[in-house]
Amino acid sequence: MRSDFVPIIVKEIRSTKAPAFRLHVVGDFYNEEYVRKWIEIATELENVIFFGSTRTWRCGLLGVELKDLRDMPNVFMKASIDHTDDLDPTICGWRVWSIDGAGEPCPHDYSIVQDCAHCKRCWKQRESDTSFKLRWGKQVDYLALVFSAKRTANEKGGQN
Repeated sequence: MRSDFVPIIVKEIRSTKAPAFRLHVVGDFYNEEYVRKWIEIATELENVIFFGSTRTWRCGLLGVELKDLRDMPNVFMKASIDHTDDLDPTICGWRVWSIDGAGEPCPHDYSIVQDCAHCKRCWKQRESDTSFKLRWGKQVDYLALVFSAKRTANEKGGQN
């Protein structure tokens, strides 16, 4: 990781003058150092709200750092779940963003509000779960892909 990652990101976020910043529209946290860098960024930019979801909530390796980031006063981080998850993130203290699952429906997805900036649920309501519509393809195709991948992984696991 670049040694100047934190100052570069801080400068870029400041240049937007945005009151809220979405973490990882695509991608996720991949190691402890990277999570700690985001803790530094959120600490330096205490007047910016950071929000997003993570699928790495289930990784014991990143658990402590992710919870430290999630529990910062200006960070609203949820566990990203879908129909493939066998674990319950609420047992570990996580609130969720789900795909067609647990939580209140996203008001923007159902045209109740014009856009996310008019709702702000994702960066204002810490103790809520939100369900989003699947944004690509059909749910049946998505689930077929997911369960096919699970079956393949299970078959590979059985061959060892």
